[in-house]
Amino acid sequence: MKPAPALWLSAASIIPACCRGPDLSKLPPLPPGRVMEIGGHKLFFRQTGSGPDVVLLHGLGDSSVGWQFVEPELVKAGYRVLVWDALGAGQSARPGGHHYGIEAHLERLEKLLDALGVRRAAFVGHSLGGSVALFFAQRHPGRVRALCLVDAAAYREGVMGGRWFWNAPLLADIVLGILPTRAIIRIALRQNFHDRAKIPASLEGMYLREATGGRIAALIAQQRQLVPKDPEKWERGHRTIRAPTLILWGREDRMVPVAQGERLAKEIAGARFVILPNVGHSSPLEAPQALLEHLLPFLKESGSE
Repeated sequence: MKPAPALWLSAASIIPACCRGPDLSKLPPLPPGRVMEIGGHKLFFRQTGSGPDVVLLHGLGDSSVGWQFVEPELVKAGYRVLVWDALGAGQSARPGGHHYGIEAHLERLEKLLDALGVRRAAFVGHSLGGSVALFFAQRHPGRVRALCLVDAAAYREGVMGGRWFWNAPLLADIVLGILPTRAIIRIALRQNFHDRAKIPASLEGMYLREATGGRIAALIAQQRQLVPKDPEKWERGHRTIRAPTLILWGREDRMVPVAQGERLAKEIAGARFVILPNVGHSSPLEAPQALLEHLLPFLKESGSE
């Protein structure tokens, strides 16, 4: 998830409510995971279940929390599911510096999969996680059994555009430094959901629980390093993907327009494109059952069993 450049415009109406946030001591614990040092940084991940491997990759500003409704259903369906907190997110390390480019995320993912012995898997990537999944499929076609892209950030014209807010010196630092963390989380959730009534009461608290120790600074750093080093080559590479591909898109996505999903479906040979009605950018949270209704049959049909 990512706050929009104009997030401060709505802050005044949100901050008072945010100050009456949930009691974090009463939040349900998430399933435990492990921490492994990859490339000199500690990464949190969870691998559960047994069967064919499925790798879940979350979006920018999100974490493994974003898969909480999808992960257990995949495990019940007979898959071994790997979900991580990418560097800078969730319970993983949040260093400063230039560690957050898509290429860097990809290299850490490669090392994590190698360390866990995951040689071939189905990859499900949401938003920036879709960017990483696309990159992985281009670089390692033999390791991708199937590919599911959920409102993926696949082009510079979409979520990777409008860099002025993040690249202007100190602007994002000042604005996000002024806003309470709870306000930033609430704004981001409202932008990611189409139907705000579907935002679980505990979800704000779950993200707030993770938002300590430099998470906002890490978010800003990632925003500034979002575009691949050679974006034209990366975008051309979408056309080389031959893995069975399912593309899911929320019709009401205000962050990455549906037209980008349509374009991506045309560029990946044989890709299946499905629009989810009345859903925003984050279907794994807003409409997990709708996502699973398409994902589970796709995994079965593509031989991920």
